[in-house]
Amino acid sequence: MVSGLAAVIFQGRVQVRVGTYKPGPWVALPEHGRLSAGRTPGYALHLPSSWIPQKLCRFLPYELGWVVQVGPSPRMNVRYSSMSQQLYPRRAAVALQRGTSVLTFPELDDFLSIAVVIGPDAAVGAEQRWDQVDESDLPRVGTRYAVVAAELTDKQRLVVETTYRHLVTREPTPANITAAAAQNLGTSEQSVKNQLNAVMKKINKERWGPALQTWEQLGSYLWMSHQLPGREVR
Repeated sequence: MVSGLAAVIFQGRVQVRVGTYKPGPWVALPEHGRLSAGRTPGYALHLPSSWIPQKLCRFLPYELGWVVQVGPSPRMNVRYSSMSQQLYPRRAAVALQRGTSVLTFPELDDFLSIAVVIGPDAAVGAEQRWDQVDESDLPRVGTRYAVVAAELTDKQRLVVETTYRHLVTREPTPANITAAAAQNLGTSEQSVKNQLNAVMKKINKERWGPALQTWEQLGSYLWMSHQLPGREVR
């Protein structure tokens, strides 16, 4: 509690950049209501490209500032003014810091970033928008993923299914996913690594944006794109 001082309520604005196109206009974060980004018609930040999920993220006022809630599909990386960065899981709620932050979604098939500025008078001159949609009546239209164009062999699919089974069953992640998969498959760990690298190379060839770089990221992408058996399509 602050006595004798008026609380300072910061303003905020956001700007979206998709692919190699020039950034869109600055849009003010509403002090009441919400502002969402995604392929859903009626969102304040409507992004109609088929590779963008219906629900990418949303901004909500909270106490003296805003939080951004990550959607149910790609994870979100935040680069702060301090140049530190953090990768947040799906459905996480992240308090936005004063200054400039950049949100990216490295598992999307193309580049997409959202710049966020929080501070006094940050929304001055920015467009005023807010969500105008009843999501309960919206049809579910699946996101298109580049992985569907990658032709995986039966052996590669078996290795992928075995390596990332824990993502579907929600069991604890093995300390060494490639060693655990090799044991379950009755093969060498190097063979598993070779197959995962080949799968990642095929998928990256079909993507337009940032390349998948780690096996952990590969598993998250395959889970998100419904390529793991038993993963329910939503």
